[in-house]
Amino acid sequence: MTRKLLALALGAAAILAFTPANAQTYFGPADINTSFGPGGTISASFGQSGIVAGMFQHIYQFTLPVSGSASGSVTTSAVLFHGVGDLDLTSVFLNGVQLTGITGALNEVVFANAVPIVAGVQNELIINGISRGNGSYGGQGVFVSNAVPEPAAWGMLIGGFGLAGMAVRRRTVVLAKA
Repeated sequence: MTRKLLALALGAAAILAFTPANAQTYFGPADINTSFGPGGTISASFGQSGIVAGMFQHIYQFTLPVSGSASGSVTTSAVLFHGVGDLDLTSVFLNGVQLTGITGALNEVVFANAVPIVAGVQNELIINGISRGNGSYGGQGVFVSNAVPEPAAWGMLIGGFGLAGMAVRRRTVVLAKA
């Protein structure tokens, strides 16, 4: 009886030793390179390389100060398809919206357009895939704020139109004599 229990314990330990170590990996804002553009746009790039063989799930979490819409894509890179460095994306979700793939169940490229982002809420990008060993992917995203301009900005805009209208109206026309 003791031998059977010992054999069972060793078998369970062997199974647990060979499960993928990278089942879920979380990344925060420090792992996303961001730049801020005019009008409240934010562009971001992210990616991973050296992903060991097997299934993986990477989760990027971030919070933005304003609401808006996001678009982006995730692309794998491989020197040889189905070789040691190849990686296939099985699914990619941004806040529960599945990104669309190009080739079907196993994708090399996925993309999304106009996914809603809510201010002050933790957003998640979840990337699931299969690596054949030393796999890599990269992604980029763009966020556009849908914030309404402040009253001062509206006032400056209306004032600018008024000044431009006055300048056009006051312009004198000089006729050329033949």
